[in-house]
Amino acid sequence: MTTHSMRLPDGRTVWSLNRSETEYLYREIFVDRVYLHPDGLDLPDSPVIVDAGANIGLFSLFAAGRWPGATVHAFEPVPEVFDVLCRNASGTPGIQAHQLALGEHPRHARIRHYPQYTMMSGIDAEPEADRALVRAYIENTAADLDEELRQVVLGRLDEMLDGRFEQRLVDCRVDTLPNVAARAGLTRIDLLKIDVEGAELAVLRGLDEATWDLVRHAVVEVASPGGELAEAEKLFAAHGLRTSTVQLPEYRGTALYFLYACR
Repeated sequence: MTTHSMRLPDGRTVWSLNRSETEYLYREIFVDRVYLHPDGLDLPDSPVIVDAGANIGLFSLFAAGRWPGATVHAFEPVPEVFDVLCRNASGTPGIQAHQLALGEHPRHARIRHYPQYTMMSGIDAEPEADRALVRAYIENTAADLDEELRQVVLGRLDEMLDGRFEQRLVDCRVDTLPNVAARAGLTRIDLLKIDVEGAELAVLRGLDEATWDLVRHAVVEVASPGGELAEAEKLFAAHGLRTSTVQLPEYRGTALYFLYACR
């Protein structure tokens, strides 16, 4: 896959694998700010942030810009995506990139990698479910278009999605957040961001009591076709964090939610 540079609406230039995907991530992270608690987020001057599921690093860049002096640990296991993360992070002090996935146990695993839709790649990714999710997203966003344009978009929907979820299996290393925190000498995690395409409970189950005590705030994108959201809420509540849940309008009718937690 060819890496190219592109200018974002805020004027910065980043390295990208897919232009449309990068545009979506920019809007989600920098404009809609989906990883910030709707009621605001009060972090210290130099926060420690964990970015699990960093992809090409746009949230890490956002966090480093919003909180100058932040230390951001960014995790991305797919080699070609990790390379772009490193290129984007190279000029920003404080971002430390880790080529591994976070999970419940240290192990080697295989990721379903979508070269044409990298942000939905994951150990637990399911092509048919992922295609259905994107289809619902497009249908929901098209509802705001005028009828003629809406019919054009919906008529081209299958064409737009064809080939996007062709996959290849990529070997990766999985480790737990407690192991990473120990190696990095972390004494606090001011914000834990998890967006790992269906493996979010594995990341949370991998935390031991000492690591839970480090977490002050968290935001988790939760795919919940079978009660995963309720289980995640219980895990946070059991460790002293209160939670709130939001489903974005563009994902109505799906099982995708954002879970916010605060100690």
